[in-house]
Amino acid sequence: MPIAANAVCFPRADAAELLDVTYEDPGPEQVLVRMNVSGISAGTEGSIFRGIRTHNGTFPLITGYQGAGVVEWVGDEVADLQPGRRAAVTSVAGRLVEPELEIVWGTHSSLVVANPDSVHPIPDDVPDDEASLCTLWAVGLHGVNITGVEPSDTVLVIGLGLVGLSYAQCAMAAGATVVGLDLAEERAEVLRSLGAEAFTDQEVARAWLDERDLAGFSVVAQATQSGAVTDLALEYVAPRGKVVWQGWYPGQVDFDFNTAHGKQITMHFPCSTGGLQPELLRMIGDGRFQAAPLITHHFPVERCQEAYDLAVFRPTECLGVALEWPT
Repeated sequence: MPIAANAVCFPRADAAELLDVTYEDPGPEQVLVRMNVSGISAGTEGSIFRGIRTHNGTFPLITGYQGAGVVEWVGDEVADLQPGRRAAVTSVAGRLVEPELEIVWGTHSSLVVANPDSVHPIPDDVPDDEASLCTLWAVGLHGVNITGVEPSDTVLVIGLGLVGLSYAQCAMAAGATVVGLDLAEERAEVLRSLGAEAFTDQEVARAWLDERDLAGFSVVAQATQSGAVTDLALEYVAPRGKVVWQGWYPGQVDFDFNTAHGKQITMHFPCSTGGLQPELLRMIGDGRFQAAPLITHHFPVERCQEAYDLAVFRPTECLGVALEWPT
C-alpha cells in the first residue's frame, strides 16, 4: 500500500515547509527507511533553495541528499540489509503519488524509499547526526583522493566551511601538512582544534611559507564556492602544484591564465563524493575524522524554514545544520 510521510518541500524560492506526501509502494528491490536526522547542504541545497540551481529540478520540490535512520522494511530481492539496521541514506528512489512535486534526491522526509546502493550501514559507535552529513564529508574525502594527496604534501585549504574542513581532515588523515585560511576566526579555530594550523590573514600564510623556504603549497583546495577567490589559490600554489575546485561554483568563473600557465599547475574537479560515504563513516567510527565539532545546530523539522534561513543566509554563524525527525 502507499507510504504516507512528511517531507520538507521548497514550494518557491527562499521558502521551506513541511508537507504530507505519499510514496508509491516500494518494489522488491528497494528499501524503506524511517529517518531520524537529515543534514542540510548549505551549498548545493542552498542554491536550489534560492532558485539559482535549477538543472536538478524546479519548484515545488523535495530535496536533501544525506540523512540517517533505521531500516524498516526490505524487499525480497535485497540481500545485504535487514530491518532494524541503522543506515545513512544518500538518495531516494521512490516515486510520489503527488504529481506536482519533484524529488531532487529527497532525503528530507520522515520515510524514504531507496535503492540499496544508496543505503549505507552506520557503524555502531557513529551517532545519527554525524552520519546524517556523510555525503558532505565524503565530498572532501573524494577531493583528497582525486588530488592524490600524499604525506609529503603541504596543503592550503581556502574556506573552512563543511567541505573545506572535511578536505582538511582527510588530507591530514593522508599524512599531509595542512594549513587553513578563512576570514572567520571561529572557523579557523575549529581547524586548529583538529590539529592543523589556520589563519585569517593571507600575509600570515605567506609568512608560513617563507619560514620554511617554500615557493608555495603543493596542493591548494579552493573551498569557498566563490570563483573570485581562485586567483588567491593560484597565488599560493607552488609551481607544478595542484588546485582543486572543492565544491560547486555557479555560473561563469574566471581566473588569471598567465599565473596558471606560468606555474604549469594542474586543476582538479572532484564534482561528487565518488561513492565514498561508507569509507567516511568508517573514518568517523575509527577516529580518523572528527565530525562532532563540525555540527553546530540541530532543529526539529517543524522549524525547517528557520534552519534553511540560518544555513543559507547566515553561513558564517553555523557549520553543520541537522533536521531532527520525530521518532
